[in-house]
Amino acid sequence: MAEDAPDLTPLVKALTSAPTMFGVPYMYAMFNMVVTAVVFLATKSLFTLFLILPIHSFGYFLTLRDKQIFNILRVKGAPQSKALWGVKSYAPGDRA
Repeated sequence: MAEDAPDLTPLVKALTSAPTMFGVPYMYAMFNMVVTAVVFLATKSLFTLFLILPIHSFGYFLTLRDKQIFNILRVKGAPQSKALWGVKSYAPGDRA
């Protein structure tokens, strides 16, 4: 009977979650840095570097509610092909 039992491997939660940087998903942290760098280059003011804090805080509080919130928002948004084809499709002939 013991031979019929499936082998179970424990699931490590850290291996299933997205990589984070300072508590927010890595891609959101990169987005934050790019936005802040662009604003800094446009204004040439060191004070714009403090823009990182409110943007990061916003993402951090969203992530506290749900770790996958940015993946959910990305999936719920319009696909990139909508601008090209005019519909949510991968090709103009898709009927799915």
